[in-house]
Amino acid sequence: MISQPSSLPTTDTPQEGFVLIVGLVILGLLTMLALSGMRDTTMQEKMAGASRDSGLAFQAAESALRDAENCMANAAAACAFDAAANDAHFTQEDATFPEHNTLFNATTWDAYDPPGEPTPLAGVPSIAKGDAADGVNYIVRLAATPAGAATVISMYGEKKAAETKKIYEITARGAGPSGAGQSVLRVYYKK
Repeated sequence: MISQPSSLPTTDTPQEGFVLIVGLVILGLLTMLALSGMRDTTMQEKMAGASRDSGLAFQAAESALRDAENCMANAAAACAFDAAANDAHFTQEDATFPEHNTLFNATTWDAYDPPGEPTPLAGVPSIAKGDAADGVNYIVRLAATPAGAATVISMYGEKKAAETKKIYEITARGAGPSGAGQSVLRVYYKK
């Protein structure tokens, strides 16, 4: 005898849709989690870009300082200190030397064109490479001139002539590719 399979039990009660509501709530939570993760990732990417830009700006300013020191050390070069002939060189009393507060303004540096060619740096804007802005620049000011050759007595009682070297203040600016990150460095150079 062949038996017929029994039919599945059915209810005549209407469906409430509770599973649909729970599924939509879970889907909403997952969407908010994904959006939050995307926002965090975007923020971290911006921070990494700003950090890279800042690092390149610092390296560009360091490079400009080295260029200025090399230029000052080479007396035969056209970049020897000459405040009259070079717009990037200033005397100690020169009133046109930029104020400290304006050194972070990029337009302040547009007026100065130091002698010599800047060292090219990958990722840093440079007029020499055909970029619209120059991310590397420096200015030099004569900070102190010793007065004559005086006699100095050392701590051991020996007499010797005082050094007659001049002290120069070199201020350099470096900007990153976006122009947002910049560094301004200052050193004193004895020559």
